[in-house]
Amino acid sequence: MDWVAAARELAVAFSARAAAHDRAGSFPFENFADLRSRGFFGLTVPARFGGAEAPLHTYLGVLEAIAHGDGSTALSFMMHLKTFGQEREAASYPPEWIERMALGAVNEGYLVNTVATKEGLGSPAGGGLPDTVATPGDGGWLLEGRKTFTTLAPVLHYFIVLARIPVPEGEAHRLGNFMVLRTDPGLRIEETWDSLGMRATGSHDAVFESVRLGPERLLNERALGQADARGGVGMAWFALGLCAVTIGVASAARDYAVAYARERTPNSNRTIKDYPGVRSRIARMELLIQRSRALMDDACRAWEARDESGMPVLNRVAAAKIDTLNNCIEAVDLAMRVVGGVSLQKARPIERYYRDVRAALHNPPLEDRALEMLARAALDEPVELPRAAE
Repeated sequence: MDWVAAARELAVAFSARAAAHDRAGSFPFENFADLRSRGFFGLTVPARFGGAEAPLHTYLGVLEAIAHGDGSTALSFMMHLKTFGQEREAASYPPEWIERMALGAVNEGYLVNTVATKEGLGSPAGGGLPDTVATPGDGGWLLEGRKTFTTLAPVLHYFIVLARIPVPEGEAHRLGNFMVLRTDPGLRIEETWDSLGMRATGSHDAVFESVRLGPERLLNERALGQADARGGVGMAWFALGLCAVTIGVASAARDYAVAYARERTPNSNRTIKDYPGVRSRIARMELLIQRSRALMDDACRAWEARDESGMPVLNRVAAAKIDTLNNCIEAVDLAMRVVGGVSLQKARPIERYYRDVRAALHNPPLEDRALEMLARAALDEPVELPRAAE
């Protein structure tokens, strides 16, 4: 099956529905029904469980295609897909839970996402200590807390919740990932999502009120500050997925601006595509989007081949993420200038692209941390310096 071509077909319908969901901040249930009916829920699921086991580059192509139709659907669906892609390459959860989630996705249409962020914590990648607590007792755990940005909240079945595990005073803080099912008593979704962009991701608050979990619900644990067991795998699937979604949104803005420039004829017999300013902006958009896709593809190929020649692979991933985001934001800004004042109208999709393209700025790796990765490799890590000329 040509997954990217199938995603492009679905994206046509997603695009037609996007404006209404954006305006209402509603979740696109029908888009996910379409994705399920075409088998996309198992796209990255291991083949031994009936999934397609799609490689990283196919995953990226699918996300870009979906995002061209609706950025919110692509970004939220990414959270489900990357979970299985990451676990295929670097398993961090017990095998029985991988099997259960995989079969649930393929056979039952169940979706999964990690639930880690909270307002006071910021990005978990920053090393903060969550207020959500899993207290041991009665042979299991008692989970209490609240999480924000629970993307896919209206349809999630598997919630992988990051929580603090109490330790005796003086000992190092510990964190655990716990499996919570939608059917568990004490789980409640508060519909709080009312954002500037990506309004249809259903990223509401998840509230855990005395949720009792068996001992098998602890998926893994680590000390605060200890590296994620998946290593760079998590970053590769997450950051490059964000690149693909962002490029998809920017490409949709480019296509709208190009079509507008070809058709718009203000008070003359010439279309605006003949204006030098319009032509230079369109050319700049082409350059920015092509550069972004080349960076993403380079990082993807390097990751799949584990090619450490030249820039280290994870540094390529970080470079692709930060440059793609900035390139695509500029590209959509240029599209707005081509279309002019009417680009601000809610009746036109381009103002939604303008908002949606900015969302991934706030997903890891954040720009400052990504730049520090690049600076550290150049300035702090051991390297054989070139000899001075004699």
